[in-house]
Amino acid sequence: MVSRAVALKVGGVVAAVFVLGVVVVGALAATGAFAAPTVESTSYGWGAVTDETTEIETTVTVDNPNPVGVPGVVSVAYTARLNDVTLARGERSGVGFGPGRNTISLTAEMRNSKIADWWVTHVNGGEQSELTVDATVNAPGFAREIPAKSSTVETDILGGFTTEGTQQVDFQGDPLLNLRNQRATWGEATAETTPLSFSADVENVHDYAVTLDGVAYVVEMNGVELGRGQREAGLNVAPGESGAIDVTVALDSPKMADWWREHVTDDEVSDLSVRMYGYVVRDGKRQRVPMRVFDRTLRLETDMLGSGKTSVEPVDTPQQDGDFEPPSVTDTDQQWGAVTDATTEIETDASLDTPDDPGLAALLRLDVTQTTTINGLRVAEGSTALDTVSPGTDTLSLTSLKDNGEVPEWWARHLNDGERSQVVTTPTATADVGATKFDADLGIRRSTFRTDLLAGMNGDRDEAVDVQGRTALVVTGVSSEWDQATADTAPIQTRTAVRNELTAPVTVESIDYTVTTNGVTLADRSTQVGQVIDPQSSDRVEARLVLDNAEMDRWWVRHVRNGEQSTFDVDVTATVSVLGQRDRVALDSLGQESTIETDVLNASGG
Repeated sequence: MVSRAVALKVGGVVAAVFVLGVVVVGALAATGAFAAPTVESTSYGWGAVTDETTEIETTVTVDNPNPVGVPGVVSVAYTARLNDVTLARGERSGVGFGPGRNTISLTAEMRNSKIADWWVTHVNGGEQSELTVDATVNAPGFAREIPAKSSTVETDILGGFTTEGTQQVDFQGDPLLNLRNQRATWGEATAETTPLSFSADVENVHDYAVTLDGVAYVVEMNGVELGRGQREAGLNVAPGESGAIDVTVALDSPKMADWWREHVTDDEVSDLSVRMYGYVVRDGKRQRVPMRVFDRTLRLETDMLGSGKTSVEPVDTPQQDGDFEPPSVTDTDQQWGAVTDATTEIETDASLDTPDDPGLAALLRLDVTQTTTINGLRVAEGSTALDTVSPGTDTLSLTSLKDNGEVPEWWARHLNDGERSQVVTTPTATADVGATKFDADLGIRRSTFRTDLLAGMNGDRDEAVDVQGRTALVVTGVSSEWDQATADTAPIQTRTAVRNELTAPVTVESIDYTVTTNGVTLADRSTQVGQVIDPQSSDRVEARLVLDNAEMDRWWVRHVRNGEQSTFDVDVTATVSVLGQRDRVALDSLGQESTIETDVLNASGG
């Protein structure tokens, strides 16, 4: 039971009220020997609360200074009103009391529906009400009215919804809207509906336009839903621009009876919450967007039967972000598609983790652009739109077109970086959630692939070079490395260690070389050397082999079509002369037959 008590001193003579009709008391009164009983205090409190009624309990303390009691011939009645609405009537007959201090208890039953009637008058009266409790005491031959209670009940719910500062609406952790000059007004309340209007100035601090076709709202007090509905409230604000939003919600006036039951049970404390969500119209249907444009909770405290004082204070609530988790990539598979002389398709299938809510998933649209770079050079780009998203999981399929003409440039960078390439695939996604768009992070994918084309052109050797049937030179070792490559050429700097086995000088006049890969000729050239190796001495023969790097786009087409496998064949011959005798001999120490294997799209990171 919840009670409120306030002492109310009422000085007054009520002797006749309680003793008329009693012969003994009458005789005392006639002789002047009867002292006047007085009402010392009156207290009020709430009694039992049910779904339909609330008890008002009244306790009256009476002091009878006479040596004789007042018999049970007195009746006491009272009426409680808020504004012009009679809340309850209470009456007790056959009341009597003895000498000294006496307590009289009265209980009246109030229909909770009366609170709904009062609410209408309270709102229409500017949130101000007058509470009065009038008491009437009757005895044989006597009746008197005694004002027992009068107070003013004022609330300021509108003030709790009015702010002059800035409230920020976030979405996905980023500022979306700034709301300023928020205000609220009551409309004309009726027995059916209480209109409540909200308005605010809106500034778009987002990177994309914010557009709403209307607002869906829910209003609750202590868990009792007072209103739920949708209102058209158009909003279309470009980035950096400002606008206004006006929404009128409809509260169900009869529901105030249900609220009252909870309010009294909770010691006359209530939390009033107003939540508004934006909605858009798609295909003729309203769809709620995951964005709260208004979210406010106020705490209302009253002391209706006591001092009449009330308070309305805002309740701190956690910053409300959009009720939405953006799609994320859980797995990605990439492979080559169709290959032409000019382009190579990159087919990407990305597994998405999408919102579980079917309504939100149906609202979501994705626009995705994907770029792929190799060694910092953009080589491919593609885009797609996902107009429908399945709730929970979905697959995003996208085809990017790789320009084969970029192969010579990125291959030159590959060689210059020690035959190492980094592949970076960057998807840029824009998620449309109806009211606005935002950038979705689908994750950057990085991989590194390596080759070692010159592995067979390095190391120790023991190869005899014969001229006219006799060994003139012995190759003891070779070393090769890439010189600075460009999109046009890829030079290989070779150094061959040789030993002259003869007692005559040996001249290495020139070196001829061919380099092919998957049938594409990268080099078929001769380079002049003219180096003389002194008799029975060792020296180093240097030669620069220049490959036609511009042909690598043709190699690429065959390489991909062959499952990213290629042969790399190098054939080298040398023209050697001794004492006027010249011979062209194979220089197998600089030649090689090797295989190039890559996994450009799915190589390991590093």
